[in-house]
Amino acid sequence: MIFVAGLLEVLFKALVLIGMASAVGGAVFCLVVLRPLESVALRRVESLKTSLMLIVCSSGLLAFAQGMVLLIEPWAFADETGRWPLTEFLTTQFARASLLHACMGLFLLATAIWLLKRPASRLGWAMMTVTLVPLMASGVWLVHAASHIDHAAQLMTVTVVHQFSASVWAGGVLHLAVLQRPMRNSLKGMCLWPAVVARFSLLAVFSIATLLVTALYLSLHYVRDWNGLIGTAYGAMAFTKASLLALVLGLGALNFFSVQRWIQRSDGNDVSKRAPALIEAEMYIAMVILLAAATLSSQPPAVDVLAERASPMEVLQVFSPKLPQLTPPPHQEMLAHAASSFDLLALPSTLDKIQSNFNHNICGLLLLIIGIFAMLARSGKLRFVRHWPLLFLLLALFILLVGEPAGWPFGTEGFWETLVIPEVLQHRLAALLVASLGLFEWRVRTRDLAHTRWCFAFPLLCLAGGALLLIGSHTALEVKSAFLNEVSHNAIGFLAVGMGVGRWLELRLTRPANRLPGLLWIACMVLVSFVLLFYREA
Repeated sequence: MIFVAGLLEVLFKALVLIGMASAVGGAVFCLVVLRPLESVALRRVESLKTSLMLIVCSSGLLAFAQGMVLLIEPWAFADETGRWPLTEFLTTQFARASLLHACMGLFLLATAIWLLKRPASRLGWAMMTVTLVPLMASGVWLVHAASHIDHAAQLMTVTVVHQFSASVWAGGVLHLAVLQRPMRNSLKGMCLWPAVVARFSLLAVFSIATLLVTALYLSLHYVRDWNGLIGTAYGAMAFTKASLLALVLGLGALNFFSVQRWIQRSDGNDVSKRAPALIEAEMYIAMVILLAAATLSSQPPAVDVLAERASPMEVLQVFSPKLPQLTPPPHQEMLAHAASSFDLLALPSTLDKIQSNFNHNICGLLLLIIGIFAMLARSGKLRFVRHWPLLFLLLALFILLVGEPAGWPFGTEGFWETLVIPEVLQHRLAALLVASLGLFEWRVRTRDLAHTRWCFAFPLLCLAGGALLLIGSHTALEVKSAFLNEVSHNAIGFLAVGMGVGRWLELRLTRPANRLPGLLWIACMVLVSFVLLFYREA
């Protein structure tokens, strides 16, 4: 139960961070970006109400998710009689801070509802501004800094600034993405849109600069050295998070230069046509970064993990080319020696490792074939190749049938009873996700869904798959062998996000701007296939 609780806790912590980013970032977005635009007051009020409604929903999400975290903790430690240690838990610092955090989220929700009826009220905006202080301050008691003995005050202060700057940037991007379509669909909104993007770009530059400085400070305390960054689960996730942030900075730079052209030459073509797609891509990556941050908060800092660190050479060996395992072990012999899926602390046997290598390597081979056919389809010369997404169904079937060799259909453990095991659940969801990828993209390629919103199913499912890999931690016990297996999943998660963003931009941008993203997502898929093809159990 404690492992299921760990997965649920990461998920709800991620929802807390997303809710906080949208609520806090939305409040700052309204105060700094929308309210000062007095020259187009009518459109400004409509945009304000849209943002305020989003703040209401986000604050509610924050309070709900934080409340669920409060329930998960005592549920995980229930005794054999089913009694939850609720009274004892509520006396802890974590429980009190969580309760305060949820209450401040509800107070922000009430303030936003009040402002919906009185968007010009200075008192209401002052109340919202004041509410942000205890909301951010209460959240700092829920992170690593609160449990550190040395430099606790400095770490907590820097963490507040780090979370606030991240919320201002990520939440602002979310509000900008939500507002872009209604604003660009009206004449007054079209006039307001470049000014809104320009004001937010300046705010985003300061936010990201602060985010990077505070991230560097926290990394020096929690990771400290190169071995901590490369050889621990915390460091690897921090590196993945930094890589995603670098991807966002590239997209943000394109938007920033578009804004500069509008300011200097009154050329708003890029701001009106290209910026919306880039902002949407930024928003999706920002959400994945917040999911990675939630996973990071559930891992022990790298400085606290000394005995089970992997060396840089061991990590490099994970990604180095190897001969793939293309034949499975004897099935009956493997079942005879396999540990129960419910024994989450059992170490894999030699046959288990061979089976795992076979599963990953065959998946890599199938994905490589899919990538080759996807590249051939871009030429348009072979008409039958456009049906390449159907190959995903073969991959999904393989994951479903062979992903859990000790379980249904060829093992002794049932399908439904093993879904409570996080790793099994991940594999079942992966099979469903891959099958959905294939079916939706096939319908798009055959023109049935090409001009509908369903054409965006492929990139969104890729992003969901990447997020699923990043929040599903196999390294809760910080065993080095488990980390060496998990680090490849981090790489696949990052590349899956690259696939999603590339395909999204290919669909949203016009030619010739969409050609590079179109090549990018196929390249990411091929790289995923190589990671799987060279996979070896540690």
